[in-house]
Amino acid sequence: MARQTDDERKARQKKRQQRLRDRHRAERRPDRDDVARTLLVWTITSYLEQGRPEWIEELADAVIGLLVDQGFNERAADEVFDDLVERYARDDQPFRRKVHLRADDVLAA
Repeated sequence: MARQTDDERKARQKKRQQRLRDRHRAERRPDRDDVARTLLVWTITSYLEQGRPEWIEELADAVIGLLVDQGFNERAADEVFDDLVERYARDDQPFRRKVHLRADDVLAA
């Protein structure tokens, strides 16, 4: 059997990944980014509600340190984190609406 070309392998992989994404969408399965975003919002808003800015600073230091370890710019990471804290402090719905997760779809399932 002849060896696959890179283009053939990539095409098969692309189809497989699309099927997986479609299945996860149909199952309404959150991915790790959905979980991570939700956890971050919950953590930050909880700390804000409890009046614990020092906990937010500790969280920021830890997260920014991990981002810097991955090669991100420290100042830029700090700015992004601070922007998220500000956004979560003023917005009770910090997520974009996911049309495929509308309530009507739940009732039909």
